[in-house]
Amino acid sequence: MSPSRAIDHRFPPRLIPILGMTSIAMSIGCVQPDSDRPWSTRGQSINNNQPAPTAPPASVTTQRTEASSSSEPMLVEIVAEDDQPSEPPAVAVVEEEVIPIPEPRQPTILQGDTPEARAISWLQEAIFNDYSLVRAYAYEAMEHDPSLLQEYGSNGLVDENRGVRFVTTMAIGRTCLTTLAPLIEPGLLDPSLSVKAASIYALRELGQPVDPSPLAAMAMGEDPEVRGNAYMVLGMLGNPSAISVIDASLGQGMRLRNPMRIRITELQAAEALVMLGDEADVEPLRAALFSPVEQGELTVLACDMLGRLQDERARPMLMRLILADGNERRPPEIRVAAANAILRLPPPYENGLEKVILQYVDAENPLLRTQVASALANGPSPEASQALDRLLADQNPIVRTAAAGALLERAAASSESQPGTFEGTTATVPD
Repeated sequence: MSPSRAIDHRFPPRLIPILGMTSIAMSIGCVQPDSDRPWSTRGQSINNNQPAPTAPPASVTTQRTEASSSSEPMLVEIVAEDDQPSEPPAVAVVEEEVIPIPEPRQPTILQGDTPEARAISWLQEAIFNDYSLVRAYAYEAMEHDPSLLQEYGSNGLVDENRGVRFVTTMAIGRTCLTTLAPLIEPGLLDPSLSVKAASIYALRELGQPVDPSPLAAMAMGEDPEVRGNAYMVLGMLGNPSAISVIDASLGQGMRLRNPMRIRITELQAAEALVMLGDEADVEPLRAALFSPVEQGELTVLACDMLGRLQDERARPMLMRLILADGNERRPPEIRVAAANAILRLPPPYENGLEKVILQYVDAENPLLRTQVASALANGPSPEASQALDRLLADQNPIVRTAAAGALLERAAASSESQPGTFEGTTATVPD
């Protein structure tokens, strides 16, 4: 619920794209930006007080019981001619971002004969990772295999990190795991208001009587994280009477907060309003696609939201972000987000759309690889599956976890049995 800082970038839906972030990188955020760079949340994520390890990256060993054959990659025509021009600076939110890699105690062994089996093998290990962002991505990924969430979700509900508790609670609500309802109830007394909001949502989805009125006070609160999550829950609960609650909160309070954080919260409100039936509020999301380059985080977030909302009228705008060249060429994060948004719309799809995402599979920036992994969940070709299998062996555990979630999402989509499938909103995951 991202996977995002405190906003979902990174989930269908990601609590984390987004950057897959849109995604958890973006989703795990909305933390206080640097005072000298108010538009940037670089270097801030869940449990960011953990020191960066000095040990080398963990090694990954893939273990198969029998040899598996892979088909030839599907050839895809590139949307626009690309002679490998130099990319513009990365989106501010991920500029020079370094995701720390925990010190390895032993090589990671991924067991299984299929990519999906190896993904499950990794997730069963990832939920015990030292880094809370990895754990959050892992519990979110289990949403696509409810049996995993049924078995391990109780651990996430009592995790020491409130972001992990939040993501796990939302995932249980979306998958309608009614047997876990008694374990959700203590969340109503959690010290984190975001976890309380998630608990209200989950219990109502699980058919339990719970008073939703505290969400109105949260929507009027001074904390952008809490307010954004209240908007999200109100939108997902689907009661049109919440439109007046959200409208009344806009422009009120948060006068001492950073303008960028306020803008993100406003986009979360707009998405919730559209979900509740107020379609006119899609316009702020479309406008955010063309935010200034230094506010690229807003563009990535808007792409993710419009894809989830199935806004077909935004297709030409999203294509413009992909095809822009020369001085107007968008950073990789924006191009990937736009391509992913289009892949979430009804077909037909433009030729080479998936190639826009695949060209960044080997990107140096782990946040970009994380975003790519999340986006490939929607890629229709065998080449996307092969790329995800490679990313599942990535040295960075966050990339690996995002790839595992995407593989399970693809498997769930093809199985035609997806109880509780969610097309939700962007969360502000607590740090």
